[in-house]
Amino acid sequence: MSFMIRIALKLLVAFIFMLAGIYALLALFSAFIAPNLTEGSVETFVLVSGGFLFMLVLLFFGWYIGRPFYYMIVWVRYLAKGIYEAPVHWPTIHSEKKTGKLKGPYALYQELFDHLMTLTKTLKQNEQDKRDAEQVKHEWISGISHDLKTPLTYISGYSSMLMNEGYPWSEEERKEFLSIIHQKADHLRELVQDLNETVHDQIPIQREDVDLNELVRRIAADVISAPGAANYFLTIDSKLERFRLKCDSKLLTRALRNLLVNAIAHNPAGTEIIIRITQNESQVVELSIEDNGIGFSFDETTQKHLDQNSPSSERSGLGLSIARQFIQALGGELTIRSQKNQGTSITIQLPTETI
Repeated sequence: MSFMIRIALKLLVAFIFMLAGIYALLALFSAFIAPNLTEGSVETFVLVSGGFLFMLVLLFFGWYIGRPFYYMIVWVRYLAKGIYEAPVHWPTIHSEKKTGKLKGPYALYQELFDHLMTLTKTLKQNEQDKRDAEQVKHEWISGISHDLKTPLTYISGYSSMLMNEGYPWSEEERKEFLSIIHQKADHLRELVQDLNETVHDQIPIQREDVDLNELVRRIAADVISAPGAANYFLTIDSKLERFRLKCDSKLLTRALRNLLVNAIAHNPAGTEIIIRITQNESQVVELSIEDNGIGFSFDETTQKHLDQNSPSSERSGLGLSIARQFIQALGGELTIRSQKNQGTSITIQLPTETI
């Protein structure tokens, strides 16, 4: 209510000043022009000039008051079209850009303009938050889709081996193959469950107390037991006898599995892969995956694609981007050093705060 009263008072003052201007013009007319005119001419001149001045005042008053309304209407149209910005001539209505104070008739509606600006910023932020959430969801779904390929490879490979009538598998071997197929089917079920959760939520984080050495050992054993990894050499070098940390074992498992699968898939048979587990002076846990394979050019373009979670080449593809995304979700960092024909070294740092 106080806002409307202030506007009414300001409009009244403006109207009074306009009437005072008309009065001053009439006074000048009476003093200098009227004595030189006849009586009939004076009446006609007064009517015509008075009507003209009155219309001029109305037009000026309408323009003075209507400009801000038109500006606000244009602004609202921008918002309705999804353009979350003030009209382009916004700076011209400010008397002082630093303070945000408005000039002329716009100052009558300072509070309305402030509310419009707040609404514009809120809608713009909401739109950006929506895009960010959609981007995270898209990347997460892409990551799960990529991870589906690993268990499917196992299932397809071992089922093909069982169906091969040219080799007489023993009963023990058949049970082992069926057990692996069953494990990978369970893994697929977990991934599908994660995918269903992602439709409504962002990346789910469920921290639990895990034995880091045991977790890495299981992941390494799982990857090296794949049919296509038989001619690769994978070793674990841990400087920590028993080390427990609190993290999401699923995310860490998927990140490490992607990195190890990459090291096998993009290097020739006979490549040596070493997983090192250490803890530096800052009590930061470091997991490094090193290989003596073919390596790849890791330049600024590759880094840019990696930051955007998009594949830049066959070697540094989506699997590497997904692994980095998972590590960052855990509060860690993933760094890469690689050169052609000199192998690749990938280091994962998990800070103490997440342990």
